Amino acid sequence: MQTDIPLKRLTVLRGADLLPLLGPPATTLLGVEALELPASATRLDTVLRVRSPHGQEYLHVVEWQGYRDPAVLWRLASYMAWLGQRTPEQTILGTLIYLAPAYDMGATLTQRVDGQVVQTWPMACVRLWEQDAGAAVATGNLGLAVLSPLMRNADPDLVGQAITLLLQQAPAPQQADLLAILGVFAAPLINPARFIRMIGKEKLMSSDLLSTLVEEKLAELRPQLEARLAAERWEFQQTLADVISKRFPHAPLTLMDTIRRITHPAQLRTLIMTAVTATDLSEVERVLQQAAAAAPEGAANAAANG
Repeated sequence: MQTDIPLKRLTVLRGADLLPLLGPPATTLLGVEALELPASATRLDTVLRVRSPHGQEYLHVVEWQGYRDPAVLWRLASYMAWLGQRTPEQTILGTLIYLAPAYDMGATLTQRVDGQVVQTWPMACVRLWEQDAGAAVATGNLGLAVLSPLMRNADPDLVGQAITLLLQQAPAPQQADLLAILGVFAAPLINPARFIRMIGKEKLMSSDLLSTLVEEKLAELRPQLEARLAAERWEFQQTLADVISKRFPHAPLTLMDTIRRITHPAQLRTLIMTAVTATDLSEVERVLQQAAAAAPEGAANAAANG
């Protein structure tokens, strides 16, 4: 489940809604900050600046954990330590939010020497599957409603209630993104096509987040698609070369170079049929030269030579 971008976006949109999950008293969200760590590509996107009931301002780092990572406790500790060095006079808290039991790495950094515990660092953590989904939706808290599919007792009916809540109460500028995030988390519970029908394709397509998720998925799939296309192209090129060599044993080896310049699978399929039905080699050579010249690389070479 790709959750990193949706969770960061949810924190920005509904950061105040997450405060009940985090434990320490905080009545006011002052802002959600993104901070660049030095000498690192890591970016802290979920630092909440909050105010307690008695007016104390402090920072609260939220670390969403949607995959298994043995170093997650150290990572949260390092974020808090960096913030503490940057603003030593300010209180820095941190909370791990585990999305599923498979990602749970515990809540305590424990150091042992010769099997004996010599140091422990407890960390605050929230396990979403221990929260009750029905209670979360019943609060009317939009942020918790979006997270409700990850909670205990979540089912398709509850997803429907969360959709209704968002449609009725979410601010218009946030509605499409919140629905898109809900759809990501609800995917194991409700068929995506049914989810889209329930909220309307037009509303969902207006989400900037959805566009980002699609782009991220395409970037993830692109290497696989390119590898598959390359394998398919090579297979067609080899088949074309085999057909020509069998029909015309005296065909020049230079024809293989021409074939390699033709990369479109549909065009290669057509050329295979041409090679099968051609009356002589000259016809095949002529058609191959035309196809190679029309290919992007061939056209570029022809223009350079002209």
